[in-house]
Amino acid sequence: MDSNICTFDGRVALVTGAAGNIGFAVCRRLAAHGVRIAACDLSAERVAERVAPLVAEGADIRAYAMDVTVRDSVFAAVRTAVADFGRIDILVNNAGVWEHRDVKGRQRFEEMAPIEWKRLLDIDVDGVFHVTQAVLPDMLKRGYGRIVNLTSIAGETGLPGYADYATAKAGLIMLTKTLAMENAKRGITVNCVSPGMVAVGEVKPTPGTWIGREGSADEMARAIVFLAADESGFITGVDIPVEGGRILGPHNCDM
Repeated sequence: MDSNICTFDGRVALVTGAAGNIGFAVCRRLAAHGVRIAACDLSAERVAERVAPLVAEGADIRAYAMDVTVRDSVFAAVRTAVADFGRIDILVNNAGVWEHRDVKGRQRFEEMAPIEWKRLLDIDVDGVFHVTQAVLPDMLKRGYGRIVNLTSIAGETGLPGYADYATAKAGLIMLTKTLAMENAKRGITVNCVSPGMVAVGEVKPTPGTWIGREGSADEMARAIVFLAADESGFITGVDIPVEGGRILGPHNCDM
């Protein structure tokens, strides 16, 4: 994003799942704008290793261990980050899990084991619950906050064979809208970005989108950074699909 479009007045961000594909891209984009970052993931060492090139370039990024499914772990990491940085202005709830299943491996709802269902919702929904509850009170005290949740177009359209994932992401979209309404007059915006097919590594062509290729993690990060910027204070409760037109309809009608 052009710095003339997105500005950050000395802001501090907390990013979960920071060692992952999209999480790292978000850290890189925010750091380029001078945002100080509390980068959280299961392993602080893994996060520190991932962001080391950014730190070497002068970014103020500190790594924290956080298991979003464990409330004590979440609150401990947030307390330490607030003690280190003084506050958290931006929360990016990026931590999540996607269990890739090929066509043969997809599970009909009636075949899904309760333990699988619970594990995914523990991470993708309850994790956001814990982290947001840990961060929100500090934002409310100062009357400023930007919260951006990572959802998925599966939460808008459904996804056969992934009832657990689609349900979790649909719930997260509704949580986003509800939190936006609750906090709109308190200086805090709450929005979400819904990725579609995101490349791991090189972006490859695919017939699965109208644009004809996968998206990159950096393209997801650009949308997140826009919603996190100072200028986005009149945008709340929105879900921005970043998915190459995949949800528009069948992709076999080229003109």
